[in-house]
Amino acid sequence: MITAIIVSAAAALLVLIAALIIFLTAGRSKSPEFDEFFGGYFAHRGLYDNSPDKNRPENSLAAFSLAVERGFGVEFDIHISSDGVPVVFHDDTLRRLCGIDKSIAELTSEELHQIQILGTDQYIPTLSEVLDIVGRRVPIIAELKCSPHEYAPAALCEAAAPMLEARGGRYCIESFNPYVVGWYKKNRPDVFRGQLSERFKPNGRFYERAVLYMLSELMMNFVGRPDFVSYNCRHTDVLGFKLWRHLYGGKVSFWTVRDADTCEKLLQSGEGDCVIFERFVPERKEAPSI
Repeated sequence: MITAIIVSAAAALLVLIAALIIFLTAGRSKSPEFDEFFGGYFAHRGLYDNSPDKNRPENSLAAFSLAVERGFGVEFDIHISSDGVPVVFHDDTLRRLCGIDKSIAELTSEELHQIQILGTDQYIPTLSEVLDIVGRRVPIIAELKCSPHEYAPAALCEAAAPMLEARGGRYCIESFNPYVVGWYKKNRPDVFRGQLSERFKPNGRFYERAVLYMLSELMMNFVGRPDFVSYNCRHTDVLGFKLWRHLYGGKVSFWTVRDADTCEKLLQSGEGDCVIFERFVPERKEAPSI
């Protein structure tokens, strides 16, 4: 009798745990159309080369121009300047690419406009300038950049969303911050949205480590109910990712693919639906029709 009660209780507990995991990790039940996502090739930060003599560093107008010319979709990063203007740049600070010990958020868009990237004649562009270059010719993956621990990303979202919409072309958004995805869930439900993740290294205080673990295992999906997951292509053995792809059949983009063999393997094996690539140029027949 006691054994039966224990077994029943254990079974009930397992059911509850399974239900909780599904609740935490599941995505949106019915996604808006974004056909360009499937089989797509997106140039990471544009078709860039950070060698100073190439004059097309990452997230520069020159890098985006070349990607569009070659017919690739583009992926880029959006921060917000101190005067509330969305700008396209990857890092939080200017140290790596500009040799300046300041953050993007400290400077105005005009000040950022004057800063050269890696000694080239390319500067930090506004989102508006990038969208003018890309036009409607290729699809966009726009990553909204803010810390996964930041609960109030509304200023960034509210500044960027109208610009992306006004362009009129096909685009989707993604972020490591589930509250960005959640903002789009609430305020722009017609936009194809994605949760970025990888196997994070645990660091910081207990709370921060717990958040990073939940993000790694996609247990923060309940916040934004993403349409797709954008996952580090070298971390596909993570249990949360396996559940998303193979149990739920969830949509996947992989970042950042750096060779042709991996690119083809991921798309043809069914592991992923699209790739975000850099440091090589995949074969591409023609620009997608938008």
